[in-house]
Amino acid sequence: MMNHSTSTHFSPRGLVLGLVFFLLCTLSNAQQLYLDGEKAMKNIDELKVAQFTVSFMTSEFKSASTQSRDNFAGAKSALQVNTTGLTQELMQKITDDAYADFIAKAEAKGLPVSKFDGYENYPESMKRYYPSTGNFKEDCDHYQAYGKLTSITVSANGDPCMCNDQLPLLGIAAKESDSQPISISYLLGSGYLAAKAMVDENDFLGKIYNQTDVTFYPALQVWWRSGADIYLSKAKKAEIKINEHIGAEGPAGELTVSDQTDLGSYNRATLTLAIDEQKYYSDAMQVLKEANSRLINAMADAK
Repeated sequence: MMNHSTSTHFSPRGLVLGLVFFLLCTLSNAQQLYLDGEKAMKNIDELKVAQFTVSFMTSEFKSASTQSRDNFAGAKSALQVNTTGLTQELMQKITDDAYADFIAKAEAKGLPVSKFDGYENYPESMKRYYPSTGNFKEDCDHYQAYGKLTSITVSANGDPCMCNDQLPLLGIAAKESDSQPISISYLLGSGYLAAKAMVDENDFLGKIYNQTDVTFYPALQVWWRSGADIYLSKAKKAEIKINEHIGAEGPAGELTVSDQTDLGSYNRATLTLAIDEQKYYSDAMQVLKEANSRLINAMADAK
């Protein structure tokens, strides 16, 4: 006999309380930054920024399942969160203001910032292979390899930018120009989806208990692995990355259930976050400024 338990949690009030506890636990126990090759900063007197981008998450999906070849009738939960109301004007303003904050904090630490043009510093014979660039690019962020999400990537000051998977080509420009260009890439998510699945077999009662759960914690966050890539060559770079989500408090708008299916062993829901522009902007600047501070402090400490 099989018992199923599937759930998707999305009560905004309950999730806000849960998120505060979640973030406090994370911030007090996790290493704030991931550093690799930060010694490269010792030779840098000026931050040559090839691009500064913020990727705005527009949807995220996670599921939890106990189904397998030996447990075909197991339980499954799935939850998708869609973010609506993001305008190009709002995303551009957030990105521009975050970059201005980055520059101000860098210069205050004795690290002047200049623009590095990847195309102009690319080998002349290879320029025809240089990737296409643009702004407001879809599904271009660093997290595509880790989860099921959609996003819009915005470059500071409306400059054209490369997608994350093309950034290593800046290493060729670095070697050609004998410099160390830096790319800053942030992913701004509307919250965090946590999924878990558990199977418990009770041989005495002859029962198998399947439990799956997907919970959404709504609050604007700079996501893990956001940060700086410092290119030395095509095959070598230094990294200063956020090693934990940096979160604000509470949903940045109104959260509603737009679709829900409950079939006992299968539970699925879709949530919609209609942003409040003022709160979204305020929360975005709070977490992006904190991310900037952590990166700049690490760069300055490495010198």
